[in-house]
Amino acid sequence: MLRLPVELVQLILRHCETPAYFQAAFASHGLFKIASSSRDVILHQLHETPGHGFKLLRTTELFHILMKRSLEQLYGAEFHTDRKLYQFQNVIDSRASTFEDSIDENALLVFKDNSTVHLVHIGNGIITHERELKSPGKDIGNVEVLRTAFDGDNGIYVLHRFKPFLDQELDTDHPFVKHALQSHPHGDIFMTYYKLDSLLVRMCAFPDRHHYRPLALSATPGQFAISWQHTLNPHDYNVELYTWVDEEEEEDERDRMAIKEGLEAVDTNEDAKPKNEAIRYAAYATSSLAGSDGHDPDDDPFQGRGPAVRLAFNDRGHQLLYHYRAQTLYGSFQRLHAPHQSRPAKPLSENECIVPYSNSLSLRFSIGIPFFGTHEPHDSSPGGTCHWQYLAFGIATHRVEKWTVACLLKSEAFPRAQNCHHIFNLGRGRRLDNWQIMARLGGFEESTTSHGSRVAASPLGTRIAVANWKTLRVWALEPHEVIAGNTTGYYSPSWVSDSGLIELRPVVIPLDAVCSQLKFTDKEDELVAITDRGLMYLNIGPSGRGLRLVDRQGLGKVSGENF
Repeated sequence: MLRLPVELVQLILRHCETPAYFQAAFASHGLFKIASSSRDVILHQLHETPGHGFKLLRTTELFHILMKRSLEQLYGAEFHTDRKLYQFQNVIDSRASTFEDSIDENALLVFKDNSTVHLVHIGNGIITHERELKSPGKDIGNVEVLRTAFDGDNGIYVLHRFKPFLDQELDTDHPFVKHALQSHPHGDIFMTYYKLDSLLVRMCAFPDRHHYRPLALSATPGQFAISWQHTLNPHDYNVELYTWVDEEEEEDERDRMAIKEGLEAVDTNEDAKPKNEAIRYAAYATSSLAGSDGHDPDDDPFQGRGPAVRLAFNDRGHQLLYHYRAQTLYGSFQRLHAPHQSRPAKPLSENECIVPYSNSLSLRFSIGIPFFGTHEPHDSSPGGTCHWQYLAFGIATHRVEKWTVACLLKSEAFPRAQNCHHIFNLGRGRRLDNWQIMARLGGFEESTTSHGSRVAASPLGTRIAVANWKTLRVWALEPHEVIAGNTTGYYSPSWVSDSGLIELRPVVIPLDAVCSQLKFTDKEDELVAITDRGLMYLNIGPSGRGLRLVDRQGLGKVSGENF
């Protein structure tokens, strides 16, 4: 390009898209000089980049404003993203491993053919090995970790299959041995519950489930839910809700004596002090939420979609979300009764909302849990109201033409100010039924595999990420402007479709690994993913240098106490 006249180079820079403009500008010193000093070109690119108005500043200042806005829009992230893959000595079990469903950067890592669960903290691209959770039955039988979950209250659930050794002499006084010897010959399924601030380990068994396999596990304080499928009859599946009968958190005298007498935990960390733990077999109450025996299709609450492969509690435990195979968002939800209520379970509700897409077309959207919201309080007079707005990710497929669209949708509520608690709860926002489209996610591709896609939003709502098999797409947005309908003109006309919708543009980042779980850290430009190759950390921000790193050093020593 430098062989062309300066005027022609300026014309090319003016007519290319802003990401291409910056790629050319940083390709050589000569092009940078032209790009950063051509005022008309910079002004044109500023008008094409989302942002509020700018003053008539010097050309160099305008160029810096343009650079700042381009970084906010993640321009060039497909080139400068740092990707670090943590590979371990054993193969990671991506189904059994899980992230904590909160802003905390914690994960439970499970490795195939290994009964130990590893609690790790992920921050700034560094993994800290916090704790090892060892199965109480690891020395007396084969333990297969099936699923893990956080309960949001410092508790960890580990669902595992146990098959006792039958060819060695066992200590029948050990509380776990005594119960384990009653197991089914092919193994029984047990739940182990660890409270991270207690030495008490709570356990329970599922003696009527040895012919079933768990497909999903989710937990909330005091309760957990499991999706089961029969191993011989795949059409026999259901979801059960379990509530601990004994909610006592304090160790009683029996537990303190057990801790004092022994039950010493094995600790591979030489720097950590050995610790004692007490194992309590806890009782639970069971509630059948939904199920299908495969004999009566008309009586199938899952409507032929098969069993739930992922479960998630929502709205502080008042809802349970059901995810099915090949679906990006949850397909149905269920309102839950308060714990210890014996009323029949409420029926499943479909995650469907009919939303106008254009003047002549309405689509049936599946809508995720809101990731952003605003609250405008008013006076508490008898007639005063508060204004709540929620922004959520949604997907719809045209039933005849079969094309799929992903959008950001808004819903509103106007509760009386005197009844409003003024406390944010984004999960509650999904209770609303009236939604309108505020923006379209250009370049979205629906998954064509049974794996489905994974969706994540950044803590402040300025990034939406979708991982589809081995590809990550990230859309940058200004959520306040989107939810307000672009009333300030933040998005220029080139970002608005003919129907008046904001058209957001993605950056596409190859992962080179199949993504099973995805979440942002506490930073807007950092993501972590559980993949079939290991744990992956991504920095999509401007500080990235396009690095592709593989760390094979393993987890290292445990920094905290072990169980």
